[in-house]
Amino acid sequence: MVPDSRPMSYSRGEITTFVMPHMQNVLGDLFGGHLMALVDQAAAVAAIRHAGGPAVTKSIDRLDFHHPIPVGALATCYATVDYVGNSSMDITVEVFSERVSTGDREHTHTARVVFVAIDQHRKPVRVPRLVPETPEEFARFDTARLRYEARRRR
Repeated sequence: MVPDSRPMSYSRGEITTFVMPHMQNVLGDLFGGHLMALVDQAAAVAAIRHAGGPAVTKSIDRLDFHHPIPVGALATCYATVDYVGNSSMDITVEVFSERVSTGDREHTHTARVVFVAIDQHRKPVRVPRLVPETPEEFARFDTARLRYEARRRR
């Protein structure tokens, strides 16, 4: 049985991969399609964890490319569920590049993704309420709520 609510700190996902030569674009950096797959996987972990069951991608609202990730770096995606509707979950994924030899890290990408929890018949199912606990979480919650409301008006 899925609980009525979960704290934001519970609903997180993380994916790390070593960027290999077969993942590069023509400039020698991580190809955008590979990045999108990593973002989607990290968001899926957070969504499934929060929902307590299956969840699927509904939309990628935004994916901002700040800096390239070179071949040979670690790419880590941190996903947080920032707001929930009835069955939908607004998720932010922040991507960081790490130079393995030095440990230097850089925030390279930010994505906004929406997932929907589904049942065994692939129909939307209610998700637990989301409980922010820290000032940072309340800020993320309020910002995501505004995105959610704007999306509903469209």
